[in-house]
Amino acid sequence: MRRVNVYVNQPSCIELRVRETVRIDRLHPTAADEYVAAQHGALLAPGVNQLQLEAGIYHFRTLDNAQLHVISGGVRVDSMSARGKDSWPTRSPNTDGATAAAVRAAVEPRGYGPCGHIPALSVEYEADVAP
Repeated sequence: MRRVNVYVNQPSCIELRVRETVRIDRLHPTAADEYVAAQHGALLAPGVNQLQLEAGIYHFRTLDNAQLHVISGGVRVDSMSARGKDSWPTRSPNTDGATAAAVRAAVEPRGYGPCGHIPALSVEYEADVAP
């Protein structure tokens, strides 16, 4: 399983190509300096899905390869596999250390997923969009 955090710092448009139904969650801060995940919009069908995202932190999981194309806006993507081979980044440009730890806790990297397959994620940016 691949877990993906999408940090959006301004209204943005992305295309997500997936081969399975995917749920996008938006992470909302709580009063206790933690985050709660809430479903953002409808489930995404297999194929190409175009999404408009407001500033915030989003998360999705995929069991198969995926492609994320940033069409416009300000988006940074962090990803890891559920097998623990990749480690979470220590900082994100939109969060401090305490906030980053709360985000990691909200999307706990342990859990289920098929053995032996680590899904690939490719991220592409339009020429006039910087990561």
